[in-house]
Amino acid sequence: MAMLLLVGTLGGGAIAGGTTKKGKEPFHGTIHIAAVASLTGSYAFLGGPILGGTEAAAYLINKAGGILGKKLVIDPVDTKGDPADAATALQQEIAINHPVALIGPTTLEIHGVEPIFTRFHIPDGWQGGTPAFVHNTNKWLWRCNPSDTQQTLAMAGYAVQKKYKTAALLFTSAPAVQSFVPLIRSAYTKLGGKIVASEVVAPGLSTYSSEASALLAKHPQVIFTQMTPPSASVFFRNLESLNLLKTPFIGSTAMASSTEVSAIGPAVSKAHMVSVEGSTALSGAGKLFAAAYKKVTGKPVQSGANFAFDCTTVFGLAMDKAKSTSGPKWNGDVTAVANAPGIKVTTYAAGLADIKRGKKINYTGVSGPLTFNKNHNVNGPWSVVRATGKSSASVSVIETISAAQIVRLQEGKTRL
Repeated sequence: MAMLLLVGTLGGGAIAGGTTKKGKEPFHGTIHIAAVASLTGSYAFLGGPILGGTEAAAYLINKAGGILGKKLVIDPVDTKGDPADAATALQQEIAINHPVALIGPTTLEIHGVEPIFTRFHIPDGWQGGTPAFVHNTNKWLWRCNPSDTQQTLAMAGYAVQKKYKTAALLFTSAPAVQSFVPLIRSAYTKLGGKIVASEVVAPGLSTYSSEASALLAKHPQVIFTQMTPPSASVFFRNLESLNLLKTPFIGSTAMASSTEVSAIGPAVSKAHMVSVEGSTALSGAGKLFAAAYKKVTGKPVQSGANFAFDCTTVFGLAMDKAKSTSGPKWNGDVTAVANAPGIKVTTYAAGLADIKRGKKINYTGVSGPLTFNKNHNVNGPWSVVRATGKSSASVSVIETISAAQIVRLQEGKTRL
């Protein structure tokens, strides 16, 4: 059974951001948002950015006076990457803290928590990529990051642009990872590439020498990959020992995390891997976000945290617009503050000021425009990055792929 972590915002960021010079808090009450994420276990590298992103948003929200004058507290809810554990932990969180919204979880646990937040009418800012929700009809579920369908198009489009005509697939056997495989296969072949080999590796093995040899025997020009950090560590060590570490890799967002980079080795990652992650390059709020993230977590920004940050910010602005923290009252105002038309705002403080003046706003966050369609899905820009150090913040951006370019790829055009 999952253990619920009943802790306020880590690092004291929200408290520090919401105090006066005399040390008295100007807030009249508190509200809670639950960061529902895998914080321990094999998938903690996915949950950490969700928690950190919500904490960074809470810091800036409280610094601007809170939501409707109330201090925002983030409750970490540990799912352990399991839908059953996630359901138990969320039910406990709802009973004790009565959260006004949820941020997370990932694809791993969404089916365990969706019936719960739907029953309680709690809006959820989901952080998953599975295409199963491209035609979502649940009004309480908002996907604040682009789907894996778009990410794989960005990966495939970059590969074709680099003139890689043949590719291999290397993915671990976890169900959430395996859902990625048909998408990258379809995207790459649609753009004219050919898949010549595919390996599904079980996590936790002591060697992957046979899988590595079989994969590279087909001489692919590039390898698309997403692996758990322990598996990636062993696999790349095997490649080095077999003198097979020559083919370039294109990884998913997960492969840009500091955990993955450390597992593979910074030097190896820098030399042989690029990753495609949600971009902050097109936003003017990137520096503010990075500073807030470092303030509350003590770490540089982790890959994927920008989506949780933007989702928390948009939810807060929707509550301000509706003048209510009740889900049924503010849920419909998410598009009112996120979608065009309206005054473009890149921060919670600016958005709040315009809302108080009765202005229509259009929040454009660190992950780009958060424009939700009728199925509560968004498009977004992507950056192709290469590691330059041990952390996910230590990267160089090779190229930024806009949402408009992704649309062109969806239409069958083979050039970015």
